Amino acid sequence: MTTSLIEKFFRDRRGSVLMEFVLVLPVYVAVMGGALWIGQRSLDAINLRSSDHWSVWSAGNRFQRRMPAAVALRGMFPRSTVANTNTVRRLEDEHGYLQFIGGKTTIYQMRPSYIDNWMKMPYTASGAEPPLWMRVPETTMTSSRFGNKYTQCIIMRTKASGTAKRHWHSSLIADKELWKFDGKDSEYPKKWEIKLLDSVKYGNDGKEEGKEPAKIDFYERYGPYVEWSSSK
Repeated sequence: MTTSLIEKFFRDRRGSVLMEFVLVLPVYVAVMGGALWIGQRSLDAINLRSSDHWSVWSAGNRFQRRMPAAVALRGMFPRSTVANTNTVRRLEDEHGYLQFIGGKTTIYQMRPSYIDNWMKMPYTASGAEPPLWMRVPETTMTSSRFGNKYTQCIIMRTKASGTAKRHWHSSLIADKELWKFDGKDSEYPKKWEIKLLDSVKYGNDGKEEGKEPAKIDFYERYGPYVEWSSSK
């Protein structure tokens, strides 16, 4: 009598546990899908920040060939259909010595279908309609949570700055009095602000000012010094 009651109790208990598991299984699946989704989005956010740094540095790199952002960023976001950056540069003068560069990376991708189905599992199992934010497809993601136009900015020398007059030989600087600048190539804004990138007049940092003339031979230029230093 006692043995049969105990066996019945455990049989009923096993059935109850199985039924409880069936009821909460959709919730478990939804939690797994949400965890995977948050993890993937976190990795994308890290890659987006890295892409912002890379895009502005690459746009201002004057020592190597500049690679298009769409080509270089493709490998960082394998799940994305398109990865793009809106890099913009600003010079205060067409022969400016410094440039102000800003950029923000945007990726276009859909939420994986298996994660989407896992997250909707409780609603699918009960026949209810998922909330609106689940029904709207996820298409884009940027490095800005607040809708900023640019999320990374940098100040760098221009590509043509190496041929500027300030780099000429010292004999030419003294002869042509290049310290008396009349142009605006050395003028900079009073304050470096992101809003400067909204109104760009000069955006080409590779326009060279001119070829450097041949340097002056000091010994030919200063005759008295030659006479004084020569042996008699």
